[in-house]
Amino acid sequence: MNSRTDPQARKITDLRLNAPLVPALAAAFGVLYAWTGYRGWLAFAVGFAGAWLLAAWWVYSLSRTLSVRRSVHTAWAGVGQSVPEQLEVRNRGGFPATWLELADESEALAEPLGLVTDVERYGTRRRYPVHLFKRRGLYTLGPTRLRTGDPFGIYTLTIHDPHASTVLVTPPQLALSTLRIGSGGWGGDQARRRGPLVRAVTDAGIRDYLPGDSLKRIHWRASAHQDSLAVRQMEAEAAPDWWIVVDLERAAQWGAGQESTLELSIVLAASLAARGLRERRRVGMTFAGPQLNWLPPRGDPVQRWRILRALARADAGRRPLADLLSMRLPSHSARLIVVTPSTSSAWIAAGGHWLSNASATVLLVDPTDFGSDVDQAEVRAGLARRRIPFTRMPGSLLHEAYASSGVAAEEGRPGAEYSRRYLRSGASGWARVD
Repeated sequence: MNSRTDPQARKITDLRLNAPLVPALAAAFGVLYAWTGYRGWLAFAVGFAGAWLLAAWWVYSLSRTLSVRRSVHTAWAGVGQSVPEQLEVRNRGGFPATWLELADESEALAEPLGLVTDVERYGTRRRYPVHLFKRRGLYTLGPTRLRTGDPFGIYTLTIHDPHASTVLVTPPQLALSTLRIGSGGWGGDQARRRGPLVRAVTDAGIRDYLPGDSLKRIHWRASAHQDSLAVRQMEAEAAPDWWIVVDLERAAQWGAGQESTLELSIVLAASLAARGLRERRRVGMTFAGPQLNWLPPRGDPVQRWRILRALARADAGRRPLADLLSMRLPSHSARLIVVTPSTSSAWIAAGGHWLSNASATVLLVDPTDFGSDVDQAEVRAGLARRRIPFTRMPGSLLHEAYASSGVAAEEGRPGAEYSRRYLRSGASGWARVD
């Protein structure tokens, strides 16, 4: 995604006279010369007036000829991935900017960009910062403020560039390859009823080998051709839809910032969606933060982007899990996967048919790993009575996810911090403003 500065769209937000004494002295010496006729007063009057007029013309020229362009060539990235940016300050006039301060005015960054440099007449300065974002969220790079002035320090000119680029930073993901999630349809409760004739169906194609696949189904000829293991995809095992329901109710969450059940729930939801799409399933998702997010099951490549975009900006809300489970899901054959840190079993009864059906799985985010003094024993007992499979998801998974992305989990407000390094530095006159 590019962000370009249109010279016609620049706005001069401030032109400040720092030394009002200069024009006052020029006028005073002019009056003294007119009163006394002493040429010394005339020399002072001309000197101060000349400096004042030259400074005024200097900053006026810079206001028309200075421009900034910030280009970001990616619209989204994962946590821990580098996002390169190009900064370019151009001076199209005959007066040099002897000093120039560039500052990022984005409210989404805890540590906005700040640089100082100079730009020669008809010259250009370029820098290539690389942003390394530590948190998921929507980041804005811009708008940008330029401050400069004349060499005498009489005027300070501020130019505001309203253009901005956005970068969506998606949550880290876990492989979850060893997590057992039974399939609906043929792969779930009906698997016990398959007979010899059903198991003898013909191949529907091949796919990449996944951990847990039987070695008997490896297609050795295809594996030799593509230099990686491939298995036969059977018609009888056509992958059912996955419908992922994520509990983001604020009252059910524990911890704060990046060290919280909310963050682990979002990481698990993103990981499940990625795994389901890798297995060529149609994946849908619903969760309720400040707003209800409802993404019907789809298997196209864009669905991964839709889900990650929604999860990147997700936050806690007021709608309880029971309300989400009382909604009508789009398909009775879909595999329901519930992700929740709740310590109350009230939502189990609200799930009704969906949780009673053999194609439901519950991932219990353990709140005791985030400071809760109440465990999920009540929830586990309720699920066991209904014979609903569940798996405990410890808090250590959150550290594992961030460690795999090269970023250590830490506390703080989500989507607010990032670190920066420079691809190119040297004797070009740029410096960091702390």
